Amino acid sequence: MAHSTFLLAYSSVDGQTRTIMHRIAEQLQQAGHQVRFCDIERHGEPEWEGIDDVIVGAAVRYGDHRSCLYEFVKAHVVELTARPNAFFSVNMTARKPGKDTPEGSRYMQKFLEKSPWHPQRQAVFAGALQWDKYRFIDKLMIRFIMWLTKGPTDTRQNVELTDWAAVEAFAKALSGAKTTG
Repeated sequence: MAHSTFLLAYSSVDGQTRTIMHRIAEQLQQAGHQVRFCDIERHGEPEWEGIDDVIVGAAVRYGDHRSCLYEFVKAHVVELTARPNAFFSVNMTARKPGKDTPEGSRYMQKFLEKSPWHPQRQAVFAGALQWDKYRFIDKLMIRFIMWLTKGPTDTRQNVELTDWAAVEAFAKALSGAKTTG
């Protein structure tokens, strides 16, 4: 199998989506692929020349992906669809069985409704509760949401909810999906 260069673009609020993307990068690099990162939050403009595949990952905050994700997709929909592509969403409801699939995630469905881009491959991962990074009002709101949804509410300790085996399986599937020659 020929090796590819992947563009890994992400919108991360508190860093978990970035961490997930870096784990995906490790898997791709172990398979012999090259990676380039693009931080959507910092208005990164990707260099599309030489990119064979693209993976976009984005966090959900307060019920939707951030506006910069939609702006990125709108600006680059031609480039995104011109090559093999994938998208993953990171949200807290994905901690629940059935909510951790593209079909079962209302955030993925909302993204697909609002976006001009419809990714070929999709995944949904739970994030992390990083209480020590939240501003006071965010901590209150997120704790309330967790209480409503019967999630962890102890703000004294961060909680890792990402299924790393699922992340690695997604990355391995993407690294083996490319056949160029």
